[in-house]
Amino acid sequence: MGQWAEEGIDDLFDTYFATAGDYYVALVSTNVVNKTDSWTDLTEVTGSGYAKIALTTITVATYSSDDRKATGNQVTFSATGNWSVARQWVLVTPGVGSGTWVIVAFNGLTDGDATLVSGESLNVTVQVNATG
Repeated sequence: MGQWAEEGIDDLFDTYFATAGDYYVALVSTNVVNKTDSWTDLTEVTGSGYAKIALTTITVATYSSDDRKATGNQVTFSATGNWSVARQWVLVTPGVGSGTWVIVAFNGLTDGDATLVSGESLNVTVQVNATG
């Protein structure tokens, strides 16, 4: 199996994450997100005021000789009513066809599960790592 060259990882991250507005952060109630899951396998959070949030910036950085990290701006989800439980953040980009989403990355919430009620908010910062 081939290995990534440092220039290849740089180019991949710089190209793939070039336009922050193409990526959205979603919250899901799914207990465990697997790397083989598609969007239809997940249960998105529901509740008044909930919506996916577009990233406005993504910063790509080298954090060791052959490792890269893409970090999105912090997004704030604000509830205007009661929400279903949020267990994971999922970074998605629009897929081909109406209403489809492609999962790019996912992770559990930093402070564990969250069930927001009206007036509460949740901050999420997306970070994606790749190792060559």
